[in-house]
Amino acid sequence: MLSFSATLRRDTSMLWYCQRRFRRAAKVTNVDRALEYFDTALPPVYGSRWPSIRLALLSKQKYVAVLNNFADHEPIIEELHDLGAMDIKHKYTSMAESMKTVEATKMKLSETKECVSQDQDDQEDAKPVRPSLIKLDDDELAARANRAPLDRYPEEYRHRALAQEWCCPPRLEDVLNRDFQGLEHWIEETDVFVDTVQGDEEIGLKREVQKVPFSLPSMLKIFSFGKGDITTFPKPKLDPHMKVLTHYMMDGASLLPVLALDLQPGERVLDLCAAPGGKTLLALQTMLPGLMVCNDLTDGRLRRLKSVLKQYIPSNCSQIQDSIVLTERNGCIPWEREAFDKVLVDAPCLTDRHVLKESDNSIFYPKRAKERLKLPELQSELLVSALHMVRPGGSVVYSTCTLSPLQNDGVVQMALSRIWQETTIDCCVVDLTPAMRPLSFLYRLGSNLGLRYGQILLPSLLANFGPMYVAKIKRLK
Repeated sequence: MLSFSATLRRDTSMLWYCQRRFRRAAKVTNVDRALEYFDTALPPVYGSRWPSIRLALLSKQKYVAVLNNFADHEPIIEELHDLGAMDIKHKYTSMAESMKTVEATKMKLSETKECVSQDQDDQEDAKPVRPSLIKLDDDELAARANRAPLDRYPEEYRHRALAQEWCCPPRLEDVLNRDFQGLEHWIEETDVFVDTVQGDEEIGLKREVQKVPFSLPSMLKIFSFGKGDITTFPKPKLDPHMKVLTHYMMDGASLLPVLALDLQPGERVLDLCAAPGGKTLLALQTMLPGLMVCNDLTDGRLRRLKSVLKQYIPSNCSQIQDSIVLTERNGCIPWEREAFDKVLVDAPCLTDRHVLKESDNSIFYPKRAKERLKLPELQSELLVSALHMVRPGGSVVYSTCTLSPLQNDGVVQMALSRIWQETTIDCCVVDLTPAMRPLSFLYRLGSNLGLRYGQILLPSLLANFGPMYVAKIKRLK
């Protein structure tokens, strides 16, 4: 039988152990901080879509496989076909051709004035469309199903459409000016966006629409599994002759910024924030750039880039090696003005998916709070610098992997405002919405979100890529 002192020591030890377990359980991680921030900041922006986006961000990410043109990839193509992977280019070409046919028909109807727009809508609704459950993941199609007559869709589709609540998302201007209650230490993010509600005329902005679908370079060979298919790709293999890997796996959303560049043969291309190197490698796989300048700020990030290039670009391929230039510069300060045909600014951002998976080196670490609050300013400076370095007639593509409206449209607004006020540069924002539509077979494209300058790809359980925001700006003079 235990003595009183022994019992007291035992009970005290047990109490201490329970308190320690409780404190450990109650410890707030950087992932918790990130999730709290997103749960407060993003529902007013994405409305009823936020719960499904949130679930996708917390679920397994989906990838595409980019085949290496410098390796023998025939065996891997056969293996991918056996697994049920699709060649994105073949599917995309088919979708783009169908889209052209539809647009041509609409134009012909418009020219002959045979019907008004309301009649066109009625005709479209009358088509015998039976969208699959996968297609109903698209918000516009589900909304259409919700408005359609009861006998238009099978009952299972109808229930799914009716289960979604549809609301009109707030305007970007309202989001930029809102007060994030309960997160007062983040309010400072909006302080740098004093001019985000300016109209186009106030910053001398022009616009154009890219109606032609993206051109997928003939040398690109990209495979993906369809919506709802969570099959994983085989690991890259080493080509015994060329000593490089057969394919590169990347978030499928990362294709968009490179496709938006619309690379042409022999162009001088700058990847301003190139590490870790996925988009640089994708651009090189097109075999189009005459010069590929890959820049990043630190030696550590450049080492990651060099590692990727070493694994996929043969050392004895002098033509490609000679076209690659690595630089370690502050991208906020232009070092060559009007020197490049295309510039990619894949800017540092909140990296939504990463901060919801990893606590280490998170931008939501309390000691990195000032760094996080300064991100919009940094992003804007990078974009302004890129517009100085691109030649008149060339294009800049700005991209992030965050859902934050401040770091997306807000940054573009601030950069264009500075360009208008401080330089003689004229810019034109390119609306990529029509060009992206043929990619709806692969992605969940965001719509009706009040975006003024760019387009966004939303994560979805059925197509768990992204997020990815893309804005294209053409320099006129």
